[in-house]
Amino acid sequence: MNGKSNTKIVKPPNNDLHIYYHSYKGYFHMENINKKSTSIVLDLLAIIVGTIVSAVALNMLIIPSGLLSGGLTGIAQFIHHFFPVSVGVFYFVLNIPLMVLAYKLLGTKFSIYTMIAIILLSGFLYLLPVQQLWTDNTILAAIFGGTLNGIGCGIVLRRGGSQGGLDILSRIISKYHNVSIGKASLVVNILIVIVSGFIFGSEIALFTIISMFATMKTYEIILSHVNRVSVLIITNSGEEVSHAINSNLHRGTTMWDATGGYTHDQKTVLFCVTVVGELTTLKKIVRKIDSHAFVSVISTQNVIGRFHQIW
Repeated sequence: MNGKSNTKIVKPPNNDLHIYYHSYKGYFHMENINKKSTSIVLDLLAIIVGTIVSAVALNMLIIPSGLLSGGLTGIAQFIHHFFPVSVGVFYFVLNIPLMVLAYKLLGTKFSIYTMIAIILLSGFLYLLPVQQLWTDNTILAAIFGGTLNGIGCGIVLRRGGSQGGLDILSRIISKYHNVSIGKASLVVNILIVIVSGFIFGSEIALFTIISMFATMKTYEIILSHVNRVSVLIITNSGEEVSHAINSNLHRGTTMWDATGGYTHDQKTVLFCVTVVGELTTLKKIVRKIDSHAFVSVISTQNVIGRFHQIW
């Protein structure tokens, strides 16, 4: 026995390093919070702008011209025709059950944004005067009123919400049956046109169709970035291209070997389903790795299985 203990002395961790690690972690945590907060603020600003644009289109072009809007706004106009209360009031009341439906089927974020948009739109419809703006020509009011209304609705939809009404039903249909938003709304609006023809006359019904068509086409343009496409890539660098697509776009790919019909060279074929908004980035990724790659883009109406839809 030499009187020395065999117990090892464990040095405490370097406090400076420990503090630096937690500061480093906290910095990125705060940065993520700041990014999320900025995104929410931008979303809310876009919703305010979108609802103002729609309210102007309705109160200053569509309604004073004696036209009907689509969806619940049109139904609110029907009720307003018999009961002289603001369209905004009826619009809010009619949307209450649909807000519950949205919460159950379409998620919390969509429901909250939709509720905010409904309150704002109802308020703007109540506050803004119903008077003609820019033109008293009915067909111009139908075209530009429908276009402005589509722009307003599209802005809100792109930020993850909706203005309620048929936007909610259309999104449910689009989510579960892969039907575009504009087309789903148009199908439901046919009933409104038929009823308007009986109550307000055939001419108003025809002008209403023009307005609805303008809204639908505007929808399609604003939301075209989420249309699905299938991409076939024939390349000599299959693994590299696949890895780059997975890393940058977070899209899956399917690969198989192929032989050129003319050159008989061995190639790799990649198959990927993405959306139009990501197509330019995907092409740049492919060209950067293999400038001679052959890329074919095919419009895709329906996807069954795991597919991350950005809208």
